[in-house]
Amino acid sequence: MRVFNAEKEKKGNDFLEDLKTSINEIIQRTENQETRHKEVTVKTMEDFPVNIHYIFEDEGSLLVTAIFKI
Repeated sequence: MRVFNAEKEKKGNDFLEDLKTSINEIIQRTENQETRHKEVTVKTMEDFPVNIHYIFEDEGSLLVTAIFKI
């Protein structure tokens, strides 16, 4: 987040909002699936050059394992 704040004032806040949106999209997309992957999956954020690495630990737990700037 510091990287984005350094690039443009308040861009860090925009990043956090987009991150929340991206995580909600992951959850919504997988709610309709009977099985969730037990391996690390990657989602690229739309408005930032960032990949979110995540895994579903069980039916109710999403674990974000890493967030990398690409």
